Amino acid sequence: MSTTTNEPGNGARPGMEDAVFEVGPMRSDPASVHDLSRRVQIRREGVGEKRYPFPIPNGWFVVDESRELAPGEHKNLYAFGKDLVLFRAESGEARLMDAYCPHLGAHIGVGGRVEGDGMRCPFHGWHFDGGGRCIDIPYAEGKAIPTKAKIRTYPIIESSHMIWAWHHLEGGEPFYDVPHIPEFEDPDWQPYETYDVEVATIAQEFAEGEFDVQHFKYVHGATPLPSTDMVVNGTYRHNSNGNFTIENFGLGCTLISVGDSIRIGQSLLPTDEENVRMRWWFTMPNSLGEAALKGLAANFLDGISQDIVIWENKRYEPKPLVTAVERNIRVGREWALQFYSGLDS
Repeated sequence: MSTTTNEPGNGARPGMEDAVFEVGPMRSDPASVHDLSRRVQIRREGVGEKRYPFPIPNGWFVVDESRELAPGEHKNLYAFGKDLVLFRAESGEARLMDAYCPHLGAHIGVGGRVEGDGMRCPFHGWHFDGGGRCIDIPYAEGKAIPTKAKIRTYPIIESSHMIWAWHHLEGGEPFYDVPHIPEFEDPDWQPYETYDVEVATIAQEFAEGEFDVQHFKYVHGATPLPSTDMVVNGTYRHNSNGNFTIENFGLGCTLISVGDSIRIGQSLLPTDEENVRMRWWFTMPNSLGEAALKGLAANFLDGISQDIVIWENKRYEPKPLVTAVERNIRVGREWALQFYSGLDS
């Protein structure tokens, strides 16, 4: 069994010189999930260049938890390669819009406030409604508001305790639905546990790993799931191996089910073309107890820490050398192409 030691001077992050990694499985480090200073970063080739040949994908992505945004509250976000403002209108509707006022470029989330259905800019008081249209310029004195006085907004849906935003690179309308996961709202199931993880990868890489059954042995030390053909139906795909089922709804949402005892929701919010913010939320029946749910979440993050080392140090192979038993990787890549705008056919 081969080993690799990170020696000083080879590009390893300071403090990780004594880290030793073995094939099958990778060493786990749950603390590295949230402590970026603990992550091993060896890759130097191509750093500073575009790592992936894809733009930010189109789809539904979780931008926050519903319970974390009160009426009249706003938050400043960076997602889809843009500065954004997420807010909940006084009516209770969640809204998401670009951050910069078209007047003189002020960031409306820095000193601005929620007013009615929209936001009022702090610089000159321009008021934009929930659809992004300017409806008031305090000093306009009855003159017509310029038709170009608009801010881009994003469709929002709240489902399974999460706020989902629709992103489309060319401004297109949603072409698939956010799934409803009833167990997260079932009183016989426990209140969910949730975690956020920042990772230097893209949503497609994660989706690819879900159907790369061989990596479970070599990265996680687990028995590989039986390799079966995935079922693809437009923007939806799934793979079920008896009691264990993975479902993808676009590149931004995954549902993992284990029989009648586990439901795991997952969304990967692209912050830009090179990075994502992963959000996981977990629930189990009340009968299994709170300790079991917390243990599930902890074990899952332990496994994610093993994946992160791979994701953040690998390069993208546009023409992968895969074996016959890994055909799902090619099928998955073909499926993922539908969620990008502007790619050459």
